[in-house]
Amino acid sequence: MYPETEFYQISGFRAHSNGWFKQYDDGPMIEAIISDASKLLRPGGQDSPVELVLGVLPSGASYLLMTAEQMLAFTHKHRLRTPRGPWRATDFISLSPIYFNSIQELSEKIATYKQRPRNKNRRDLEETQDNSQANRGYVKTDLRVVHYRGYFENQSLRTLLTRFPRLVHRTLYRLLTRDVAPGKIGLTQPSWLGSVRVVSLVFGEWAVDNRRRDDRLNDPRLIEVGWTDALFPDFFEQLTGSSVHLNLKTPMSNPDSKRPHFSEVVEDDKAGLYLRLRTLLSHDSNKSGVPLVLLVHDEAMARGVLARAGLDVEAYSSGLTDLLPLSPVGVSCVSPLRPTHADLT
Repeated sequence: MYPETEFYQISGFRAHSNGWFKQYDDGPMIEAIISDASKLLRPGGQDSPVELVLGVLPSGASYLLMTAEQMLAFTHKHRLRTPRGPWRATDFISLSPIYFNSIQELSEKIATYKQRPRNKNRRDLEETQDNSQANRGYVKTDLRVVHYRGYFENQSLRTLLTRFPRLVHRTLYRLLTRDVAPGKIGLTQPSWLGSVRVVSLVFGEWAVDNRRRDDRLNDPRLIEVGWTDALFPDFFEQLTGSSVHLNLKTPMSNPDSKRPHFSEVVEDDKAGLYLRLRTLLSHDSNKSGVPLVLLVHDEAMARGVLARAGLDVEAYSSGLTDLLPLSPVGVSCVSPLRPTHADLT
């Protein structure tokens, strides 16, 4: 499957779907999408959920999308106008599959893109922009800001990620389980898809440390460190991997700390911890061709600890942008139907 390079916005600010069925009423469109049993909208079969695409712009604003193939089939089936001026894959920092099982689920998602009434007294002075619940905090952000909203969806051959749960439910998980075709979300077939190493790393600090954030980053008072190491997609079939819970030798303790049930429990000092971390992450991705994805809760803390352990943290990039580059086919397109980059990015 060739990578999709054009996408069409479903509902929301200046959507391609505006006026398809009823003006200012998305109900008929939602019913038509959910009742569609075609392979394009339900690639897993008639009993599977509807599969659309969620696109995240550089500003962090997100939109619900159809691929060009889905849109053409849908509009032809319902004798709707074919919209012009599509979004291009290169307009987004993230494209990921999103699933809907019912009219209620899709209605709730689309409701977050509904535009709010504008102030009558300032309507002529204000610039028209997306003020929906989903995007009103993102349309005027500084482009230099790192937007973790895109990392949530995608999540260098070494990459350091934060907030794993939402990532798992999106692009990487679906690619590894072969539940989504890379081309459907604007990707060429990744060369590493048959094997990627994932390490989840957690640092447990002293719970009553009330020092400033800067002081805690520069000199963290760690009580325990845990990690799990697994190779995907092999893990889905063999459930093979390793988990370690390391208690640091320190007079400090957390009263509510619980003994883990499924990890090897060890005790060591800080020098021993650093040695173990260097051994754990001594992974040559370029030589093996197997990417390393490191999952952490607090990236700043993780980078500081790993740097003190003697690891080259500059070799790690944030997010999966380098691992999952969108297809460069086509050029960015802004048509009279599309919001301008000043509006959205």
